[in-house]
Amino acid sequence: MMSDLKNSFDIRPYPRVAHYATGWAGCRTFDEIYADLTPNLNRLLRYYGNADIDIPDLVAHAFMRLWMELSADTTLLAGVDKGGALKLLLNRTNPQIFRKVYRHEVYLDDLATRSGDPDEFVIDGFDHGHSSGYAEYAEAIDLRLDIERAIGETAEKYIDSLPHLAALYYITTEVGPDDAAAIAGKGGTKKCWWLTSVVKPMRSELCEKLELFAPTKETWQDRYRAGIEAPLLRLVDRYDAEGNLRMVATLQSMAAYESCKKLMQRLQLPKSHVQYLRLVGHRELNKIYRCAA
Repeated sequence: MMSDLKNSFDIRPYPRVAHYATGWAGCRTFDEIYADLTPNLNRLLRYYGNADIDIPDLVAHAFMRLWMELSADTTLLAGVDKGGALKLLLNRTNPQIFRKVYRHEVYLDDLATRSGDPDEFVIDGFDHGHSSGYAEYAEAIDLRLDIERAIGETAEKYIDSLPHLAALYYITTEVGPDDAAAIAGKGGTKKCWWLTSVVKPMRSELCEKLELFAPTKETWQDRYRAGIEAPLLRLVDRYDAEGNLRMVATLQSMAAYESCKKLMQRLQLPKSHVQYLRLVGHRELNKIYRCAA
């Protein structure tokens, strides 16, 4: 009797969270799979021309179908890498359904077939009342997760290297270079080596992980070669009005892509003086062309 009563009130352990075998990261929970794939899926959906307002619903629909299939076959992702898993998700988004049903979209090709003039069905200025605020919020969250993941992966990679960990700390916080170099044990004369040999490559590595690329800076020469000559001519006229004939000759020489040696011969000046004139010319031209120095 006591044995039956005891068995009736036995506390069973709470079932563990299900894990699914993946081909890119071993066994993962569904939440971990979702966190792994969502940022890349968002970018792919945007790349393939899906509207930002539809992306959260497309992602939710794809993961719902994936979860249903994983519940039936826990080895579904075992034989695929991350790219293969993203293809599975893309095939389960059904963007056409959302475009046609959710947004009540009418295809102009069909209208043209029936009427011959699809433009008569267009309502100028019409826009649906949905807000894109959620999509912008989701994109910001994805970016933050990408940054956190990149920092975490980099920290794990260099866990045994104090100079690299200090470099990561320096890049991702507002700590100054002197303090960060001291933490790395590379203060004083070693700081320059640390900045160029450790910090610079790590910054490039993080940018590559986040798919961030430094924009190309446009110079005054680029704009001048593109045919924008008016700013240079205005600057020449200004120096001419001031009576500064050396700067006039320097600017004309720079516009003609002449060498420093040729300008030295023309002005009968030493190299250091001509280099200074050209430096002033570059600075003034970048300013008048509104380019970064």
